[in-house]
Amino acid sequence: MNPVDTHLSTFVNGEFGDLGYVAPEYARTLVATPKGDVYSFGVVLLELVTGERPTHITKAPETFKGSLVEWISQLSDDGKLHDAIDTSLVGNGVDNELFQFLKVACNCVLPTPKERPAMFEVYQLLRAIGERYNFTTEDEISMPSDTSDVGYLEELIVAR
Repeated sequence: MNPVDTHLSTFVNGEFGDLGYVAPEYARTLVATPKGDVYSFGVVLLELVTGERPTHITKAPETFKGSLVEWISQLSDDGKLHDAIDTSLVGNGVDNELFQFLKVACNCVLPTPKERPAMFEVYQLLRAIGERYNFTTEDEISMPSDTSDVGYLEELIVAR
């Protein structure tokens, strides 16, 4: 079997992950691009800020059968983008930053690859949001030597 056929079969079977992360142009052409990676990263950012999964949205109306990206697009069109933010994150003094984070994520999942920012631009935007809290690239992020330890997640991030 040639590599393209192998790739197609694993893509169709979903063995390499959830289709909710796949850029629309990749689903059509099966050609991976850096802008497709930006799209996938944008879906991850949307998950973080909304608390929703890419293909199952609990806050959407019961009749809604689309993806997380489609739900976000619908909320944006209706002027209700703030409603997408996970309520457990709201009210902790960073609501403006959460909305900015959400807007960065939305730019990453724009339908046309040319409209999406480059990954470096995404990094710069997220870094600018983080710098407001004096979080810099100099802050330590340490991984314990034994990640099989049950408590390793509690020790994962150590900020100065």
